[in-house]
Amino acid sequence: MARRNEHSKPELRALAIGTVRTLVAEQGLEKLSVREVARRLGYAPAMLYHLFDNLDDLILHVNADTLDTLLDRMDAAATMENPRAALTAMAHHYLELSRAQTPLWQLVFEHRMNQGAPVPAWYQRRTRSLFLMVEQQLERLAPWATERERLLGARTLWGSLHGICVLYLGDKLDVAGDVDPREMVDSLLRHYLADWSATTDHRPRADQKGARS
Repeated sequence: MARRNEHSKPELRALAIGTVRTLVAEQGLEKLSVREVARRLGYAPAMLYHLFDNLDDLILHVNADTLDTLLDRMDAAATMENPRAALTAMAHHYLELSRAQTPLWQLVFEHRMNQGAPVPAWYQRRTRSLFLMVEQQLERLAPWATERERLLGARTLWGSLHGICVLYLGDKLDVAGDVDPREMVDSLLRHYLADWSATTDHRPRADQKGARS
């Protein structure tokens, strides 16, 4: 391992984030500590506190990398002409990320800030960006829907999708029989979006227009 003065601060931060990703993939969140990260890097633990505020800050930067991967995939799906197809592709990217990078995906949702410390604004902006991408597709699907309806719809979809992922990763879908999670995701999107776009339709109907004239 090169000594500290052979790495710039951004390089050291990237190394620390990469080391945490490796540790979490190998051991999960429970055994993660500043001491172990520093030992893997070949530096004293105090070095990490020159790069990050604390272990929470380091974990949030690791989680930000995971979210950035998802954001990139969702951004590519957002260019699809059909908003239903775009939302379905986004959902499949979410499912695939949970399968391909399970420990890191779990870290995003299992990590809790120490002593209830607030989540910093820079991280909240990332999570907001994920929901915003979904809301934008819902707006394309139903331009007449209100902002509140889009917000609620995006979070309802996420909650349902996340539940499928959790059950799948915990081998709990076997209880219901041999069900493909991808087929479950397709069914969720197909039926929910059809109902959502119909029940949020506030446009005046032809018979209503005639009654007003």
